[in-house]
Amino acid sequence: MTKEEIVDFELPEWPEYLPELKGWKIQVLYNEALEAPPDTKIISFHLQKNRPCSIIARPITQNNFFKSAGTIYPYSKAISWSGGYAASLYKTAGQAAQSFNWEKLMQTLDEKALDEEAFYNPWLLDTQEILEGIAYHNFTATKLKQNQTFCLELDFEVFSSYVPENDFMRTAERPYVTVKKDLPQLFALPQSPGAAALEYALLISASSAKNISLEFISMPIYIEEI
Repeated sequence: MTKEEIVDFELPEWPEYLPELKGWKIQVLYNEALEAPPDTKIISFHLQKNRPCSIIARPITQNNFFKSAGTIYPYSKAISWSGGYAASLYKTAGQAAQSFNWEKLMQTLDEKALDEEAFYNPWLLDTQEILEGIAYHNFTATKLKQNQTFCLELDFEVFSSYVPENDFMRTAERPYVTVKKDLPQLFALPQSPGAAALEYALLISASSAKNISLEFISMPIYIEEI
């Protein structure tokens, strides 16, 4: 009989400068998602001891624009933003997930965030290529390298759907966003005074560092995750 244990998971801090956090939608693997209030710091679950599973925590905002945080138990009990990408991969990989080294993948994602020249956003990776590498047992860490990305300076403030990038844009000496070749990316514009929600977004498309197009579009925009 598999033993169960009560496991506490720590949720990440929500930056005050971002649109109001209304709560969290939290899902353990394929179970029904639960909602938690915005001031929740720790959330607990009954889990089968040492049996890997994903925990995905989606921040609830007026537009639901921002990517999820997450983790993979038992490798980490801290729900993080980079862990959100790893947890989403785990959930999508299905049966192939059982034989994969998820602990190493999570460590590598954290290391890449420190080593890459441009800001490292795991959601810009080739997810399909990674999932195929996991399924066919030919995955290598090179698939986690952020290829064909460009640094683009903007003259106005935007919000990235990947929460840590917002801190980077606010603190970097020369704030810029990281975009990927031939992958249109959405950035939200701060809401106007008195508005109840984000109203406009910026769609950036780039075929090279010098061939970039900007398109302003109306919200709402709902982020689809893997």
